[in-house]
Amino acid sequence: MKKTLLSLSILLATSTSLFAAEKYDPNKSYPTNQQVEFNGSIYETQWWANPDDSPSGITQNSWESPWIFVAKSPSTAPEITLPPPPAAEPTPYIEETNKIQYVQIMNEMAEKMIQRVNELKEFAQNPDFFFFKDGKKFIEINGINYEIDAQHGTPIIPLRNWADDSATRNLFSFFDQNWEFSWYEGGAVVVNKQWGNYDWGNGCVLEYLPDGHLDSNFILNEALTCFDGSETNEPTDATYFAPYKFGVNAEYANMVSIEQLGDKLIVAHSPTAENKPYDSPMVGIFDSKANTTTKILGINETQPYESLDDLRVYKSQLFVSAIQSHNRIDVFNGETNQYQYSFAVQHDGSGSIAINDQYILVADANQITIYHNEATNLGEVTALHPFAYLEYTNGRPLTLEFIGSKLLAGGTQGSAIYDLSTLSQGETLQPIVKDLDGFEAMDVNNNYIFVKESNGQYTESTTRFAMYDIQQFIANNYQFKDAEKAVYLIDHFWVNGTDLLVRDDEIISLTNSIIESVKFNKLDTLEFTPNAYVPTAHLEFDSLPEEAKTRKILQDGLSEGLWSLSANTSSMVNVRLIDRNTVEITNFTEIDMHNLNLDIKAHSQHSWVRLANLNKLPAYTRITLPISTLNIDNSFNTTDGSGVYNYTGMLSSLDGVGNTYGHYGTQHLFDSRFSTDTKHPLLEKLKKVSVAWDIEFTDRLLTNPTAEVPWDAKSAKRHLELLSNVAYIISSDLFKNNLMNYKENYGHDMYLYGTTFKTEEQYASLLDITSNSNAFTNYRTASGFQNAFSLGGHAGTVFGLSDTELDKVERGDMYDFALYLGEQIGNNWYPDCPPVPCNWTEKHFAKLFVDVYKELAKAGELPY
Repeated sequence: MKKTLLSLSILLATSTSLFAAEKYDPNKSYPTNQQVEFNGSIYETQWWANPDDSPSGITQNSWESPWIFVAKSPSTAPEITLPPPPAAEPTPYIEETNKIQYVQIMNEMAEKMIQRVNELKEFAQNPDFFFFKDGKKFIEINGINYEIDAQHGTPIIPLRNWADDSATRNLFSFFDQNWEFSWYEGGAVVVNKQWGNYDWGNGCVLEYLPDGHLDSNFILNEALTCFDGSETNEPTDATYFAPYKFGVNAEYANMVSIEQLGDKLIVAHSPTAENKPYDSPMVGIFDSKANTTTKILGINETQPYESLDDLRVYKSQLFVSAIQSHNRIDVFNGETNQYQYSFAVQHDGSGSIAINDQYILVADANQITIYHNEATNLGEVTALHPFAYLEYTNGRPLTLEFIGSKLLAGGTQGSAIYDLSTLSQGETLQPIVKDLDGFEAMDVNNNYIFVKESNGQYTESTTRFAMYDIQQFIANNYQFKDAEKAVYLIDHFWVNGTDLLVRDDEIISLTNSIIESVKFNKLDTLEFTPNAYVPTAHLEFDSLPEEAKTRKILQDGLSEGLWSLSANTSSMVNVRLIDRNTVEITNFTEIDMHNLNLDIKAHSQHSWVRLANLNKLPAYTRITLPISTLNIDNSFNTTDGSGVYNYTGMLSSLDGVGNTYGHYGTQHLFDSRFSTDTKHPLLEKLKKVSVAWDIEFTDRLLTNPTAEVPWDAKSAKRHLELLSNVAYIISSDLFKNNLMNYKENYGHDMYLYGTTFKTEEQYASLLDITSNSNAFTNYRTASGFQNAFSLGGHAGTVFGLSDTELDKVERGDMYDFALYLGEQIGNNWYPDCPPVPCNWTEKHFAKLFVDVYKELAKAGELPY
């Protein structure tokens, strides 16, 4: 770090010790709280430092070194300061009828915001301006520190309180006092006080989000929806309830559960440990009809809550789980909010609860305990004694719901069904169905089960809210097969929520900091109709519809564009909806194929659908055509004959061509597969690849012309083939068996990025992440290997070999490549490795990979 800008308070607090610090001596030991000067900076010991335990070993992770950074040594060099944004220009008075001038002003201010954000991103990449604190990256502007979003390099605005917008105005000081700022998710909403408005259906706002908007460069300009009756006005789906509606300070919000009673929305707020000094655990109650807020801070003034676990409303009572801190379930009158009585229970950690007439259920770290729901006198605390238990088979459930006499216990590792009618005193009951998919949140009404599903292979784009018919769920032997409706995006953002609540005609989702409500008729849904049928499109390659286009790919010149080479290891005939209207079918192999069935499946969708049948597809050929040529209303049959999926509503939420190849495009929302009558050894081998890695290509990502060279078709093909071979190796039983029996095979435990693997769970976790969570953005390097450069933890890494290294790999000289591959995969598995060359030297993974490669290559099993 070349430059750190210190506030006056820090300088005053540390000035004495800065001038008194001695030079660091590598031959000495240092006690706790000892300061030294080393390489122009002051460091202080957190605990005892041994000789040669140098401050040079300090990382962003404070627990990895006894030393912590205090300040730069006093210097006479002039201080560097960030240039301020442009001065504020007063907004002229605009007559209400002059709508054209409204839009012009909005566009001008939006452009200034975009320019400012780009300027700040550049500062955040300049070591003269950024610094690290507690493992996080910051820049300082006029005495205010702004954390930098790790993925996008944009400043996150700190929330002070709702009335203090100084941190936002400090970033965008070209707005005068005619504009009002509101903090939102680390960003800001800006509205003109004279003619702007926050009506999200007819909004007239500018918005900045540090993690980006789907259709813009971090700045959303709602100029075109400022006016009632605008032809471009597209009503949004969601209504948002801010934390303050529940008495919760948004800066410290950690809402963990939501319930409803009549017109009241009720949340449990339990601040994290670091925020407990600033906010109190409480039950927050917002009466939407009376527009009032009530807070329950404890059962009385002398017994405030220290933390809360869960809420349940049953009949007219509110049950509050305070098990982790207080070993109690407290009961309140739901109409008056008055405390009634408590149940005393003993459990390991926090407890999710469920209530009915007969039972109170508590899910803790070990099992589900069942108690009788006993009558209790007002003001009393009654100790409950376990009646029976339910055995976990899929890890700890996050949510519990009754379905008649059955219990559905849901968690991310899997879900299970228990038959409570067979309970016996003191016995531990096993589930009657234990192989259900996992989900993170759930709510049930009389007719439907609503769940938040997530596909663990991918990231945000996998999450969806799905609605299952209860009677069909029971008829399917308690299996989630085909959701009647499913929604992936709301207002063009991926759905989110740690708890769900269904009431009347809307679904409400809760995160730790926001509550979102959407009417069912506003959801852009993927819909399923059981026992239905539509004709399947049959395409003739030599007589495709007039709207279709065919072209060769991976030819000299790469005229198709690098991003369009995006592929996936699980299907080298790649079928993509590249936007809401267009299908792309690509053969990435050297094989001419005949009679292909082309299928797609949205993530977390349980059944594949037959998109079309194609009589032939030549090698390295791409077909692009409108989806309407396959079926005019976007309906397609499931391949198992169970019914028809219609994608119209779902596709209407997706953005267009501009996001086709980005993370928020359709590429990461659908899986594809194919089958063909063509028989070929390569195709048989590719069928055995089970890992689903995205493969993308990019030019000059690091803007270093001496290290990077332009792509050509041959090098792109070689990277595709190499990663296909790697995917085949990782998919193989041989790799899995050697990994899971590593110590038996090699005589010692695997050592990977500072972790010595000693348990089966560690190896299983590595196998799962290696198989399912990698993606590779290819970069063509002039020599050697692309340095490890993380693209966000498990999302993937930049990957690239020079032609010389590819030549060595093709000759079977794999060891250097295996070390490099271990760095890429290990960097994903162990995300604390900084996103700069991680100096990979550990050979354990490389040895394993080379051994498996040699055996498979000798047997002639590899695809290429």
